[in-house]
Amino acid sequence: MRTLLQLLLNRRFIRRPLSWLGTGLGIAWASPLTAFGLLLALPVIVYRGEARLVRGSTPAILARGPFADAMLSRHPFGVMNAMALGHVVIAMHDGLSPRVLVHELAHVRQAARWGIVFPFAYLASSAWAALRGKDAYWHNRFEIAARKAEKHI
Repeated sequence: MRTLLQLLLNRRFIRRPLSWLGTGLGIAWASPLTAFGLLLALPVIVYRGEARLVRGSTPAILARGPFADAMLSRHPFGVMNAMALGHVVIAMHDGLSPRVLVHELAHVRQAARWGIVFPFAYLASSAWAALRGKDAYWHNRFEIAARKAEKHI
């Protein structure tokens, strides 16, 4: 007969609630970024766009449509297929491949881990790369991690 300790250490018994707790804490920690993402996603959805829930290790709201196409093609850092803000991914209607989605979901997980300091850490990583004479985007540690995640699809 199993002891209570063995039951508590059972993976199925303890892992799922801990996973839910971790996901909930990550969503709360990134909520200011998610609020900003929802603010940008609102006109995307209202102006002939669509939104759907993407379930993965960390859930995200995917918004895309004509307004997202216009916004991402005129982004101050250059044309983008998609961008993640907290738990919101805004994507071009035709530019969202599974690879791009996996890349952006990696950024969602990063936002859940880093919370409100994520944009500052991201910019600091870009600045550090630039100071070392490297490309601020390609040598950003968050982008490197997101590209590694793409290889697992």
